Amino acid sequence: MDLATLAAVSREDLYFALAVAATLATIALLVVTIRTDVRRSPALHDRRGSPARDPREALALVGDTLAATHNPEALLPVILRATAEATGATAGRLLESGEEIASVGAIPLGVEPLTLELPAAGGRSTLMLLYPTRSGFDAAAERLATWLASQASIALENARLHHVVQVQAVTDELTGLVNRRRFMTALETETVRTSRLRPPSLILADLDDFKRVNDRFGHPVGDELLQEFARALLDHVRDIDIPARLGGEEFAVLLPETPVDGASAVAERLQRFLTATPLLVKNGHSIHATASFGVAELVEGEAGDELLRRADAALYRAKDEGKNQVVVAEASAA
Repeated sequence: MDLATLAAVSREDLYFALAVAATLATIALLVVTIRTDVRRSPALHDRRGSPARDPREALALVGDTLAATHNPEALLPVILRATAEATGATAGRLLESGEEIASVGAIPLGVEPLTLELPAAGGRSTLMLLYPTRSGFDAAAERLATWLASQASIALENARLHHVVQVQAVTDELTGLVNRRRFMTALETETVRTSRLRPPSLILADLDDFKRVNDRFGHPVGDELLQEFARALLDHVRDIDIPARLGGEEFAVLLPETPVDGASAVAERLQRFLTATPLLVKNGHSIHATASFGVAELVEGEAGDELLRRADAALYRAKDEGKNQVVVAEASAA
């Protein structure tokens, strides 16, 4: 593993560690705060005169969901239900840009809701509407609803942050393709999942003479060229295929349930496209970029790293034999 790859992996591990730490800190803060609030406040009662749900139960429900999923869309309905039950509300709604995204209970006629805002970064916000009985919420219920909404905002922002961190940890920042770490995980998963009759194939691609582009036009133009190649790659593969940037000017595509002939056809179409079409036009200069390709099909019993090694050997053959061509790897016994 080279230093650049090691640094990328270390950065991704740091992102995950920070996200987990933020999640645990949020849940711990909520537990401490709500326990203090419960000790200081009298018991709440619902519309039937019986005690409403202990606020700690509402917190536990939100906390469990936050620990299980960091998807804000999954967390929002749980927050609504927990807040409605904790305050004794007869019904509740969540609105984003005026559109209802979740609801609980039957909305009573002629009752004005308590409206609470769940703000988020970037100016986004969600409105939570809680509908009381005709006698309305008492002061303690309103305080609890406001407090839960403020804590929910923390949980939601934490979930959104975690989602961003997850995307960053598996995505190549420059091209938007999956990164090497995520690709290797997908490769190993696919080699285990695949059937003997429908094995996957792998394409490796390396831009030819990429250093010349950087030397002549500068690294910013080189970065744009990599981005355009990534777009061309996406245009030539299926939705189920997994294109990735492995590092530098090296790319890969995992093609599930695809024989080597099908994978070779994809590589050849992309090779012809690159030969005929400039990827960039800068200051009147048409910038072409050809690529060399190595293609391999999974052999029964073969591990993912061995499949990658054979595709890489085919790629180097393509480079050695003149570049701008597709070479299919020789099958090897597992």
